[in-house]
Amino acid sequence: MSLINLSLNRLDSCKPKVCQLVCSFVLVLSSVFIFQCKEKESLVFQFCDNFNEALDCTEPKTENDLVFLDQTKFKKENPSFEDFGNFLYFTARETPGIRVEFTNPWNGVEAYEFKSNYHAYLSYGSSKERMEGNQLKPHTVVSFHYLGALLKEEFRHTGIASKPFRMETLGDIHLTYVIEIPGQKPITKERTLRLQWK
Repeated sequence: MSLINLSLNRLDSCKPKVCQLVCSFVLVLSSVFIFQCKEKESLVFQFCDNFNEALDCTEPKTENDLVFLDQTKFKKENPSFEDFGNFLYFTARETPGIRVEFTNPWNGVEAYEFKSNYHAYLSYGSSKERMEGNQLKPHTVVSFHYLGALLKEEFRHTGIASKPFRMETLGDIHLTYVIEIPGQKPITKERTLRLQWK
């Protein structure tokens, strides 16, 4: 037998092993890709400030919004930042919120576990509060929080609550949403609001 024939026989015996290794590698990569695609498709996130009884969004929002407020309803003379927070809470009733929709009921966990472990938080500056309004259904969850309550807390933290309020000094309001959903990594989303008088 020639040296060339021996080399070819060795190469032929290695081919199935190499082919098997390459096929295994491709299969693993395909599985990871499919899993990641399914995970991404398992929920839909939306900024939304108002909902109907069926939890459909009736006031969709974006990552950057301009919010117009009716100045004629803010009737305080020489208002403070605290007064403005009260106006947002009791009169304007601005409620930044979110809506999350799931492909699988309760995001693939038991209803009791989902309801016990679902949490949503809203942060502004150094203030972080648990969102007050939560409504849960098998395929949809909505949460909202009163902007006035969160701003008042931050005004107290920064020591400006009793200082005279002027809209110009407020600037952009950078909000951070953190949503803890059972069976899912926590979702963190950023949103910027600018408040302006009509």
